[in-house]
Amino acid sequence: MINGISFEFFPPKTKEMEQKLKQSIGELIHLTPTFVSITYGAGGSARYKTHKIVSKLITETDLNVAAHLTCVNSSKDEISDVLGDYMNIGVNHIVALRGDMEDQQKFNPHPDGFRSSIGLIKFIKKKADIRISVSGYPENHPDSKGLRSDIDFLKAKIDSGADEIITQFCLKTESYHKYRDNLVKAGINVPIIPGIMLIKTFSGIKNMANKIGVEVTDFIKQTVEANHSSTEQKIISEEFAIQQTRELERNGFDNFHYYTLNDSRIIINIADDLGFYSLTK
Repeated sequence: MINGISFEFFPPKTKEMEQKLKQSIGELIHLTPTFVSITYGAGGSARYKTHKIVSKLITETDLNVAAHLTCVNSSKDEISDVLGDYMNIGVNHIVALRGDMEDQQKFNPHPDGFRSSIGLIKFIKKKADIRISVSGYPENHPDSKGLRSDIDFLKAKIDSGADEIITQFCLKTESYHKYRDNLVKAGINVPIIPGIMLIKTFSGIKNMANKIGVEVTDFIKQTVEANHSSTEQKIISEEFAIQQTRELERNGFDNFHYYTLNDSRIIINIADDLGFYSLTK
């Protein structure tokens, strides 16, 4: 049974994209998500836009809003200021991440900042009794030194105060199952929420997966090679998300986090099939 869904959005770069984001969020509110998260941008580049969107959503909607906070290009004092601003506008949920440098360059800690998300999590917990989500990588982080090292690092994040794990997306669904089983064996008992990417184009998801080290399945490769029309890709995308969610549900997952790419179309089309909510027409 599906007990909860959540959606991730990113700060728009143009006025046109702002309008699209506003429309998408307005449409997805009716699906009653447990929360929505707003990303910070690579290199912390969108932090001010993130704050603006978070503030607007908290003020104008009943949504539970999770604000991203990263270590990249920020001193501890700057992070403290951002966290204080979040708390002042009513944020009670942070997605705490190390973050990525621009263009996927090797992470370079700020000289007066945190060297990893562990320090950031401890810092947040000292400042406030606030819910913290952290990232998990079923197919290993690009900087991974191996599964054992990844699990030890994740346990350290939880010991530092993290409340739940939101995973990187996978295109091979069984990767989520194996990951959950490995974490449970390691004694990790916080909620593990699969992150599911809503595919807009299959060539786009293939490029994204290659860039961040997610395994590209034969199905994805064959779909790209088939060169389907946009309408056909839309149908295949929706079916892929439905099948992935259903298989995860059958294997014991009951909360799901959808990476929307700021587009409500796919998730709305699959909502009734997945039994999220019957939209008011």
